[in-house]
Amino acid sequence: MKYLLVFLLVLFASYADIFLFRVGIVPFTPSNFLVPLFIVVAFLRYSVKDYYDIVKMPSFRFLTFLLVISILYAAVSKAETSILITTISLEVFSILLYLFAVQFFRTQKKKFLLVFAAISFIVLAGSVWYDFFIGLPNYNAYLAQSARKGGFGENPNQAASGIKFIALGILLLVNKSKTLKYSVILLTVMSIFLTFSRSGTVSLIIILILGTMNNWKPNFQLTAFGQFKSMVQIFVLFSVLYMVLLSLADVIKSEFPAFTRGTAGQRMELLLGKSDQVVFESDDNSELSRTGLFKSYLYKFFDNPLGMGTGYSSDKSFNRLKTHNYYLYMAVDFGIIGIAVYLFYLTTIIRTAVKENQYYYFIFGILLVVEGLISHSIFIERSLLISLAFFDAQLLLNKKNTAIEKQ
Repeated sequence: MKYLLVFLLVLFASYADIFLFRVGIVPFTPSNFLVPLFIVVAFLRYSVKDYYDIVKMPSFRFLTFLLVISILYAAVSKAETSILITTISLEVFSILLYLFAVQFFRTQKKKFLLVFAAISFIVLAGSVWYDFFIGLPNYNAYLAQSARKGGFGENPNQAASGIKFIALGILLLVNKSKTLKYSVILLTVMSIFLTFSRSGTVSLIIILILGTMNNWKPNFQLTAFGQFKSMVQIFVLFSVLYMVLLSLADVIKSEFPAFTRGTAGQRMELLLGKSDQVVFESDDNSELSRTGLFKSYLYKFFDNPLGMGTGYSSDKSFNRLKTHNYYLYMAVDFGIIGIAVYLFYLTTIIRTAVKENQYYYFIFGILLVVEGLISHSIFIERSLLISLAFFDAQLLLNKKNTAIEKQ
């Protein structure tokens, strides 16, 4: 059962389960086969008593809050019934996946966790490389014609998000090995660059800066001299990585000229610093641009600060596009209560990281704050959810070890 669970977790973390269904290798949708299989196997493997301390975690409580408020707000929602069912079903699965993943991760040895994380990273990042240079099977006309590639993640931003969160977990596990650490950093930088994801690039820069500032140590070790030393290391690291990206860009331009035109070409110039455009600036000020969506949903929140109801922002009868922002998603659908609880949850994550002296958990919390600015589906993105479970498992293990040392 152990190996079946880790196999399924790899599929979920890399979005390979969706790809296998898309190309017809698995004849059933993940929600009809692989997801129920995972839940059944996890139920059989672990006792209910094993989850006692997990339900006390801030993340479990927030996910439970999401489920409860979604059920309550479904009563006042004007969204279609199918959207309500889908939303609530996804939140139930998120809770179960988180619960079982935390229990699984905290019962495994470090080497086994590293193997799991490495395979997940290789599958997801490898799919992006393969999709970019060779091309995955054409099961979707839009994806096939798109210059930006997301591999198994389909959406380039979603792929970049998954890669960075999995990479952060690997960096925690290999922080004592310079060779492995910088190899992971290099592969992560190159993989995210291939997605041309601006949000992924910003998050990656945050990881590199925060990691270098603390010398990639698992606990807080920030000193004045260390910060001066870190500034030099950051300059050297970014210089080397920039030269690597320039070399990769030259290969792309010479071998794949199609990727240097249109949106992909503009993204490449932007990420290499050869464009006058600001990272999140856009010439598109239409209602469907990120800026337009932000204004539109913000006005809707002001019109009804108590919330429009579950699934409102997802219903195309009312909105052509979703919020592309988790803060607005919580505010528009669930009102002041929803956004207040979410902000409290984020501050709790960061406070817990500082209190428990867990630096990588702190980085994860910062990334979660940033992720909310560009994604409306944070807690149904399996890579992020599994990464959250991984870091919460490490937090529980740290508490357990600290308690043992005090005895």
